Amino acid sequence: MSVLETHDVAIRFGGLQALSGVTLDVGEFEIVGLIGPNGAGKTTAFNCITGFYRPQTGRIVFKGEDVSELGPHVRSARGMGRTFQNVGLVKTASVLENMLTAQHSNVSYGAVAGMLGSPSSIATERELRARADAILQLLHLDHLRDLPVRGLSYGTLKRVEIATALATDPDLLLLDEPSSGMGPEEAHQLGDELLALRGEFELSILMIEHHVPLVLRACDYVYVLNFGQLLTEGLPHDVRNHPEVVAAYLGEEAPLAEAEAEAAEATR
Repeated sequence: MSVLETHDVAIRFGGLQALSGVTLDVGEFEIVGLIGPNGAGKTTAFNCITGFYRPQTGRIVFKGEDVSELGPHVRSARGMGRTFQNVGLVKTASVLENMLTAQHSNVSYGAVAGMLGSPSSIATERELRARADAILQLLHLDHLRDLPVRGLSYGTLKRVEIATALATDPDLLLLDEPSSGMGPEEAHQLGDELLALRGEFELSILMIEHHVPLVLRACDYVYVLNFGQLLTEGLPHDVRNHPEVVAAYLGEEAPLAEAEAEAAEATR
């Protein structure tokens, strides 16, 4: 069963064709990688999936529903959670406060009940805090619970952002370069945590990632973007060794294109 499907998604910014015919699939409880060199269109694809951009052509289907015309807040309420390439947290607030703010859509009581401290509001707040604490413990961030976000290292901020996205209770978690700012050991630990979180929260995950060992460790399937188009897709180890992928990352002429050029030259 597919949680997310994109069908022939394309978007142009002026004279730049940012995405062209991008089709991908994230199955239930899968961890899927979206990789490619800088400027390949990965974050643009995320923005189309989450509703920040509206593609000119193509469809976004989430849990069987065409959400192509829905805004980001509606898609979030439907069960999409996302982190950003540049950390999207309130720097002056604490880690816990950021997580409670992220859960605002789960609050059923009104403003007056909240100000007066009604029994329902107190019970709801207790539940939200308990969920936040459980997530922080799973990600080994519970010791940072009451610290302001502003003073944390960038790698730690990325982990806190993942925790905040999880607090929204998503069915699909979209991670934009989650290991950015982390060392190899931290990235390895993150891979283990993503696998654990998938089981604990019954999540499907789509992530943009440059750290190849993390992709190999955590992902079930990988798509490769280059110049806004899908270059290839497949199992992580197969994709890693694909000559076109190696060429794209190294900035060399792709072996296939080079062979075609040699064949054309030979016929002249």
